[in-house]
Amino acid sequence: MKKILIVAPYCLLPGETGFNRFLYLAELLANKYKVTLVTSSFRHLDKSQRASVSFDQSFEIVLLQEPGYSKNVSLGRVYSHWRFTNNFKKWFGKNHDYDLVYSAYPLIQTNIILGRNKKEYGFRLVIDVQDIWPESISSFLPIISNLPVKFLPFTRRANKAYSFADGLVAVSSTYLKRAKLNNPCAFSECVFIGSDLNRSVAIKPKHFGDDILRMIYIGTLSYSYDVKTVIHGVEYLRKNGVKVELHIFGGGPDQEGLESLLISGVFFHGYVDYSEMFSFMKGCSIAVNSLSKAAMQSVTNKLSDYLSVGIPIINSQTNEEVLTLLKSIDHANYEAGSVEDFVAAFNSLYSRRDTLTFKPNSQFDRGTEYQKINYLIDNVLEDNTV
Repeated sequence: MKKILIVAPYCLLPGETGFNRFLYLAELLANKYKVTLVTSSFRHLDKSQRASVSFDQSFEIVLLQEPGYSKNVSLGRVYSHWRFTNNFKKWFGKNHDYDLVYSAYPLIQTNIILGRNKKEYGFRLVIDVQDIWPESISSFLPIISNLPVKFLPFTRRANKAYSFADGLVAVSSTYLKRAKLNNPCAFSECVFIGSDLNRSVAIKPKHFGDDILRMIYIGTLSYSYDVKTVIHGVEYLRKNGVKVELHIFGGGPDQEGLESLLISGVFFHGYVDYSEMFSFMKGCSIAVNSLSKAAMQSVTNKLSDYLSVGIPIINSQTNEEVLTLLKSIDHANYEAGSVEDFVAAFNSLYSRRDTLTFKPNSQFDRGTEYQKINYLIDNVLEDNTV
């Protein structure tokens, strides 16, 4: 039985709330490979330390020490990741007997460590692109947002990491295209984050028993997301007699400030169980995909959840791939930062609220789509030219 190592610093573990691509893959690949999952002692989602690992799984879980950080954009995070990569380098130097390593990107440095050692240790490397650093830093450093990619900090290191891969997987075609610029001959596949279709279909919509139109936002509350505009849009609509509510699932550094606005009809639910969240979403009429103008994300976790159930969407993203995907469902676009434009987008859907329907997109079914990763790994392992 061949041995696969999965390196995923941001991975959720069994029993922790939420879905994680790498945990799902570990469970999937353990059906035919001997799998080890390496992740951090620090849980990024709620900024807490994991005490230990005592899970009864079909694969091994290794926690590497990382001090952690309180803010996503901070020197503390830089130091924390530096400590993690150093600990990974030491661990991997003693634990490198694998046929293939499947590694999350970012981090950049863990992939460079793997790339520099793959020939000596004799393993194949597949990189799964979750975000395109350093391009994404422009979302919180607008002063550099207009620079060509080649002039952004760390671009040469990113290019080097991509170039090491024998296989490239990405959560969107946009990210895959960027990675392949430096490695056009690698095996490659775009596989959206998606949702478990069988599980989500079985979840019953929550029934509220009134005529209020409910919108849902799922995900992070931070500088990359235009949630404040949506909240003020809800405030305007309610003052003008529209029966509407906004329900926010998730959290982040901006949550306290958004809650302090004290806008009637806006509810913060925090992080909840997958089934509870999907039940609530399926009972709502509209989902909100609100990103800031500078945000560089493409097909995010929240958008995957929305498209998997086909809920109508109010959207501020301008990414071409996202706009193409949205053509398959009822949606309305607005300009990030403009309350007036958000209200206009809302009204365009509200005026035909009785004809809005859910239109699930089969491209977001993990049960079938993640088999593409399985096949790519098989091809990389079998390729004698690597």
